[in-house]
Amino acid sequence: MNAGHTESAGSAAAGIVMAAGQGTRFASDVPKVMHRVAGRPMLAHVVDTGRAAGLEPLVLVIRPGMDVGSAADGTVAVHQPPDGRGTAFAVEVGLRAVPTNVDVAVALYGDSPLVRPATVRGVIDALQRAGAVAAITWADVPDPGAFGRVRLAETGLVQGIVESADASPDDLALTTVNAGPAAFRASWLRRALPRVQPSPTSGERYLTQLVDLAIEDGERVAGYQITDLDETIGCDDLERLAAADAAFRRRA
Repeated sequence: MNAGHTESAGSAAAGIVMAAGQGTRFASDVPKVMHRVAGRPMLAHVVDTGRAAGLEPLVLVIRPGMDVGSAADGTVAVHQPPDGRGTAFAVEVGLRAVPTNVDVAVALYGDSPLVRPATVRGVIDALQRAGAVAAITWADVPDPGAFGRVRLAETGLVQGIVESADASPDDLALTTVNAGPAAFRASWLRRALPRVQPSPTSGERYLTQLVDLAIEDGERVAGYQITDLDETIGCDDLERLAAADAAFRRRA
């Protein structure tokens, strides 16, 4: 077992916002992350969260030709080539725009507008307190659906994570799910991302596979629990978009 990494909580952290999804379930020409929640593109809420959490730089991964207008203010936009699929690929593209002297990289989902800045800071703190190379946010939800499942040790460290499409019946019975931002030691992330292989089921390269790679490396993976389940709403379709809009308005 690796002895872990220890660095101060004030270490610099960059953000990578994954926003290249086409949103085919919306039956619209509008990019998924530009659909509105509480009157603003959901991407604008995610960017606000990243900036309020102190992420610098904040890198936005989008498709070539994608117009995000003022929703991208304060970000460094990079284009995701069409020849790769999956969250690990998106983060790999975004990481190229992160300076090598940045200690921590945080992956944010462009379709999760309700995540709070405190949650982003919390997962970074969990990473550093545990001396881990990765930290994920998780939540305990009664009906996990398509969420990736998280296996937790009694210590609070993460033992494994699996996408629902690849999950066994035992994994699908878990109610602890992958729920939002993930933080990584940037130097380890640069070495690990090329090792992420496409899923045999979907062909996508999943960011969550990094958990297994870290454990194989003898490294720690920390967990940070989200207790406000509204933060876990990912706007994959019109129903969830409406749920996010209602939740945001309740919060306001």
